[in-house]
Amino acid sequence: MMNFYENKNIGIVGFGQTGQSIVRFLENLGANIFLFDDKIIDNPYYQNSKNFNWKKLDFLIVSPGIHLWWDIHPAVQKAREFFIPIMSDLDIFRQQVDGKIIAITGTNGKSTTTALIHHIFQKKYRTEIGGNFGKPVLDMSKNADFYVLELSSYQLESCNLLGFDTTILLNVTPDHLTRHGGMEGYVAAKQKIFANPKKNSTAIVGIDDKFCRYILDLVHYPKVIKISGKEVPENGIGWHENRLIDNRENKFKVIGSNVPKLDGNHNRQNIAAAYAACITNGIDEKIFAERLATFSGLEHRQEFVKSISGVQYINDSKATNADSVQQALMRFKNIIWILGGRPKEDEIESLSPYFSKIKFAFLIGEAAEKWHEFLNKNHVKNEVVFNLKNAVKKSFKIAQEKDVVLLSPACASFDQFKSFEDRGNQFKKFVEELPC
Repeated sequence: MMNFYENKNIGIVGFGQTGQSIVRFLENLGANIFLFDDKIIDNPYYQNSKNFNWKKLDFLIVSPGIHLWWDIHPAVQKAREFFIPIMSDLDIFRQQVDGKIIAITGTNGKSTTTALIHHIFQKKYRTEIGGNFGKPVLDMSKNADFYVLELSSYQLESCNLLGFDTTILLNVTPDHLTRHGGMEGYVAAKQKIFANPKKNSTAIVGIDDKFCRYILDLVHYPKVIKISGKEVPENGIGWHENRLIDNRENKFKVIGSNVPKLDGNHNRQNIAAAYAACITNGIDEKIFAERLATFSGLEHRQEFVKSISGVQYINDSKATNADSVQQALMRFKNIIWILGGRPKEDEIESLSPYFSKIKFAFLIGEAAEKWHEFLNKNHVKNEVVFNLKNAVKKSFKIAQEKDVVLLSPACASFDQFKSFEDRGNQFKKFVEELPC
């Protein structure tokens, strides 16, 4: 394959995990690299965007965290001023691999679905997993049969070379609205995953929310499969009485039953999406069922941590928005709820139908005082305890047999933690320190 990037002058904006993988990849291809990131001015590739000779740049590659339309980075503004093409690492990746790509997006469930599909496909194919979950795409092997990619709205926003073999949209609920300028911009970013369909490509679309149903009407793929975690769609795949149903030809074919480790409507939708990806790409029902039975879910997603004196401790740190928290509140009862952190655009008003299941709530982080008032108005007993360690200790003191201590924050983690993973790991550490 011809090395298109050798001796090209390429600018890179953003030097997180993805940015570093872009630099490594282009170094190996012999590109001339110019890095625009004021946080790492001691890097040998660093350039000041104000003093740089922009006429000599061939491309500008942006990391997913770089804003393109709101609060625009100065290097992006300069690139547009000089008509320099703006690309992403996914664009480069699309040019470098021959294997088939399964792309998954959605507000919730995309990591679980990505991991599940990868887990199943490994039985039959050489499979790589990456994108927003796992490795950055440019760190993945270039000789896989299938690439299973989780794609965030940030990644889709900056990518140009779309057009995947199998494209999955699970759901769309309010999230990242500041980044995308509101719900309309966020929906547009998610919808972009269906741009430029390939000749034999398949679209798999959830129908359990109004935004996905809107997008479904705009999808023009050679093959479209509707999926649901709540019903059996006409000519689609869904659930009826705890059984997965393949109804693509309106034949209501029973595939399997609910898996205890992956219960809840959200996981039913994830399983339906994975099944649709399997039958589209040569994985038979037997392999699907066998591999599904051995998949235990992901860390920080309603993860069982420990049982102490009949009290379950559940780590749902990945639940950073109200829709994710709703899935946990639907699943459990007798809940001692730990929530809070840096609030996102959506609030917790939508969770009020489940407040009767909450015995007590402990509030942490930046959202604590505001949500304390809201919970008081809704007659939910609660206390502001400021940090997670206090919340775990106080939960232990009041918890009784058959209660569930649930960390499901409905917030981003960055006020007190490095990431949702760090928050979840801290929770598990504090639980392990409790007396048995």
